Amino acid sequence: MPAPSRSLLPAATAVIAALVAGGLSSVVGTMLHAQLSYAGDVPVPWGAVLALVFTGSMLVLAAAYSERLWAAALGGVTAYVLTAWTALDTRNRLIVSWANAEQLPGPALAGALWMYGIVAATVVALFIAARVLRRR
Repeated sequence: MPAPSRSLLPAATAVIAALVAGGLSSVVGTMLHAQLSYAGDVPVPWGAVLALVFTGSMLVLAAAYSERLWAAALGGVTAYVLTAWTALDTRNRLIVSWANAEQLPGPALAGALWMYGIVAATVVALFIAARVLRRR
């Protein structure tokens, strides 16, 4: 059997790094995003912010490790798709949708920040990863 092409190995490494970063970000972020504190009656969704920082960091790491900018984008898409898939489950107890904001304002805010913030974290990670890769 012939040896794999040298150009295919870096691409496969980038795909694996992206999928691991996206999957890990989705799992850890979904568990972490619901951590809340309250300042009086105002919810402070610090867990969602931390989950987004973690996601962005993982995406930059995937791009830097694989030396491919598109690895960060693929990781972000993976994180978003897995998180959205979790949120669409009718028996979902992990992510509170914005439709329940009147009954559960804190968890709904955290869920919305987490779901929609993945897109923002991906865009920021792409800019940071581009600067990191440009310096190399």
